[in-house]
Amino acid sequence: MNQCVIIIRVMEHDIKKIKELFKKNQLLFSALGDPNRQEILLIMADTKHLSVGQVAKLTKLSRPAVSHHLKILQEAQLVTQHIEGTRRYYRPTLKAHITPIRQFLDAVAKLET
Repeated sequence: MNQCVIIIRVMEHDIKKIKELFKKNQLLFSALGDPNRQEILLIMADTKHLSVGQVAKLTKLSRPAVSHHLKILQEAQLVTQHIEGTRRYYRPTLKAHITPIRQFLDAVAKLET
């Protein structure tokens, strides 16, 4: 088999894998694409948990805006929520995403070589 054909087939396989990884991590990438959500995650990284009101005080965002962003972060499994009394507290769960992001980066790096 011609080397060019082998290389093209390998690239097609790698591109297919990257597309699958994009699809698998779509919510993650979408959630991380917003600067406000990035700021919220960075603020939360230094704490055990924060309420919507606490996050609003630490940002320039309103409580409804913070709630909206936390909902998206929760759907992407970047934060978890727990309830104490009438308050909802959120904490980051970033470590769970290290492996999927690493897999994506490794697949992209293969294309570069």
